[in-house]
Amino acid sequence: MVVKLDSLMFYSMQVCHLESVVEIEQLVFSNPWTKRDFEFALKRDNAYCRVVFVGELLVGYVIGFFIKKEFHLADFSIHPNQQRQGLGRRTLEVLVGDLSTLAHVISLEVRMSNVAAIELYKQFAFQTMAIRKDYYTQPQEDALVMLKPLQGKLSDWVTEALAGLS
Repeated sequence: MVVKLDSLMFYSMQVCHLESVVEIEQLVFSNPWTKRDFEFALKRDNAYCRVVFVGELLVGYVIGFFIKKEFHLADFSIHPNQQRQGLGRRTLEVLVGDLSTLAHVISLEVRMSNVAAIELYKQFAFQTMAIRKDYYTQPQEDALVMLKPLQGKLSDWVTEALAGLS
């Protein structure tokens, strides 16, 4: 199926979407979230849960959490049959636009072997800040911690975050 990028629609995730979301999650990740994990996310006050549709077909989703001025991107995926068509890029564009006035920085972890995702994040000016040893299981693997400033420079946010620790 060829997808027209301008035909993407973004909606708040609802319980009725979870069957499709869990199916995508299981196809994409070696250690997938469960339906219960998604239900928990939907109930959290600080959650941002969106689904991505092309026409009537649910093709992806984004889950994240606001932690003060930070937005942590916890789960993001496009159905394997829909990947490599620009949907991930377009989804990130919408996410960054939505968050531009709501958070100062976006954080995420990504498997070091997930070169395609790392390259996509780099195109959006995410910067690698740390490596989390053995962060992932099934299979065990390190994670890159990446951050993207939404307001100001990343160094400004780091300075502000460190000041809050003292």
